[in-house]
Amino acid sequence: MNRHALEEILARARTEDERLAWFGALLTRESRLEGRLIIVGGSAIELYLTSTAYVSLDIDIVGSKVAISAALRRWGFRMERGRDHRTYWVKEGLGLVDLVGARNRSGLPARTFPTRYGDVLVSPVEELIVRRLVMARQMRSTDQFRQSEILAARYRRGLDWDYIRTETSYEKILPLFEQLRQQVERSPRS
Repeated sequence: MNRHALEEILARARTEDERLAWFGALLTRESRLEGRLIIVGGSAIELYLTSTAYVSLDIDIVGSKVAISAALRRWGFRMERGRDHRTYWVKEGLGLVDLVGARNRSGLPARTFPTRYGDVLVSPVEELIVRRLVMARQMRSTDQFRQSEILAARYRRGLDWDYIRTETSYEKILPLFEQLRQQVERSPRS
């Protein structure tokens, strides 16, 4: 697929989260990483909560940097070095892509989001909750805690609470886990 075809497809997306999911599915296909490219971080939160509730400012991806970089280059993205000396891929009108790692390390399977352009894998919600709790502590941020609370409340029925407890214990933030669990249990069922 060339850059113009990509731009035409993404221009038809009705919402930012739909556009993000389509981009992930197309990038998976273009880089030939079916089952091995995962959207993570704030981008994954945007897909779980939809762009009406949360919008990520970049696209965080785990997968083979070589395969993904080749696809992004074909689509007209250019590499830029950030203030943190990390390399990002940027394209006017499409945003910034951050290749954050080679593989998922959470131990939980990624969730599949089907799109009209194929499936896109998304970080497990439990991992996102733990990362937001870690950031809440590090940044002393109620916003980060609130994001973890919204995710936990929306997906409470299928959550692996034992995984979240184990990871927050390892991260030495078990009190935040307990607070989160209590608040989710007190909130009305969705």
